[in-house]
Amino acid sequence: MFWGGLRLEKELPDLITGYCKARIDRASYRLRIGPEIYVSPTGEPDDPRNKPKTLLKEKEGFTVPAGQFGFIITEESIKVPPTAIAFISMRAGYKFRGLVNVSGFHVDPNYDGRLLFSIFNAGPGPVHLSRGEECFLIFYADLNQPSEVDVKKGHHSIPSELTGPLAGGLQSFAGLLSKINENDKKLTDRVNTIEREQAVLKWAIALAVGALVTVGLRECSFTRTTADSTKAGISTPVSPTPAPHTP
Repeated sequence: MFWGGLRLEKELPDLITGYCKARIDRASYRLRIGPEIYVSPTGEPDDPRNKPKTLLKEKEGFTVPAGQFGFIITEESIKVPPTAIAFISMRAGYKFRGLVNVSGFHVDPNYDGRLLFSIFNAGPGPVHLSRGEECFLIFYADLNQPSEVDVKKGHHSIPSELTGPLAGGLQSFAGLLSKINENDKKLTDRVNTIEREQAVLKWAIALAVGALVTVGLRECSFTRTTADSTKAGISTPVSPTPAPHTP
């Protein structure tokens, strides 16, 4: 059975650090964005968001671009009694903006530590967040005939082995657009180069054709002049042969 508001008021002061009664939301408790986040790179080389894990100051903001993953650790450290189980979710207002919780939906019995949320921005644009925002929800429920389990230690920071596979960038819409623009620029430069080469080639061919035409016209003119002279009975004068000299 899920814990209601009165049960949460009674139990949570011993289960959640920084407990505040105002954060009880009917049958859930609102958890805040904590001191460390990681957002997957966009693939654009000059994007200032392409950096490793980030430690946030109070109320410092950050952005999750469209199509990118993010790891967010909670401000609160939480405990789940061995006789209970917890469920986690993202508040509806953030879901409507495109954020999706992909880290799982429950917290094991006898858990102790911060929670690490893995989120994905499936929306059309970037989502802006900041440390201290009450972004997540946690629900508690009793277990029927619970078993004895060891304490499960939670997170105190974002593990590097989780960020490694994302460090090379994702094939997101933003990354694909960047690659498309890069290839388009290369193609445009190549087309411009070919057009310049064709223009030079056409100019050279035109010069060569012009020269051949000029030579042909001159040859035709000379031939026609000779033919016209022959038709008119004009012969080329022949120089007389000098008589042999007698001693």
